[in-house]
Amino acid sequence: MENQEEKGLSIIELFNLLLKNWLLIGLSTVLVAAIAGVYAFVIATPMYESKSDIIVQVESSSELGYDYTTALRLVPSIAEFMKKDIVLDDVIQTLGLETTMSTAQLRAGLTVTSSNTTFFVYVSYVSDDPEMAKLVADQIVASARKIANENETFSSFKDKISDPTTVAKLGVQTSPNKPLLLIIGVLLGGILGVGIVLVMELTNNTYRTKEELEADFDLQVLGVIPSFEVKEEF
Repeated sequence: MENQEEKGLSIIELFNLLLKNWLLIGLSTVLVAAIAGVYAFVIATPMYESKSDIIVQVESSSELGYDYTTALRLVPSIAEFMKKDIVLDDVIQTLGLETTMSTAQLRAGLTVTSSNTTFFVYVSYVSDDPEMAKLVADQIVASARKIANENETFSSFKDKISDPTTVAKLGVQTSPNKPLLLIIGVLLGGILGVGIVLVMELTNNTYRTKEELEADFDLQVLGVIPSFEVKEEF
């Protein structure tokens, strides 16, 4: 129809619509938040992280002080070396994990990083056992030092890896982040409830005001039956 006006919701109408359906939105919020809570507190496996670090021993020359060119290559090389199979296999053998953990599984929980501005190499290990996280983080450093000092293949790393400058401690829980999951659950539940209300409104094809009828059919409404309460007779 040529005179048909585009339908839409004003801010006040939207507010009233949401207020009218507050129970639906509330139930959706509580339901999704409960699901998030069950996942965070019951289903998700807690994971613990333990950290250690070492400093790369950089030789200094008598004229130029520290050999920064060599250091720039040595620090990331040692960080990469600490993730190699030869180191991880030694960790597994030393800790007696041959029957419970593969090299790939050990590597999956391991993170080794370095910085371009320091001589430190940072080691962290994540496990579902806080004691195991500590043992592995410690042993990664110990195995890397042993192999670097004893294996001729890695002679360029000999005496370059220090004792741990930070000794690994009992793993600290890093996941799941329970408060964050609950907040996300509340937000998603609220958004879902509002979405359901809006979809219900958009798919509602009934006419609730005479203005809507007049706009769609280009006709004048002659009368409207008002709403009224029916009193019960005793």
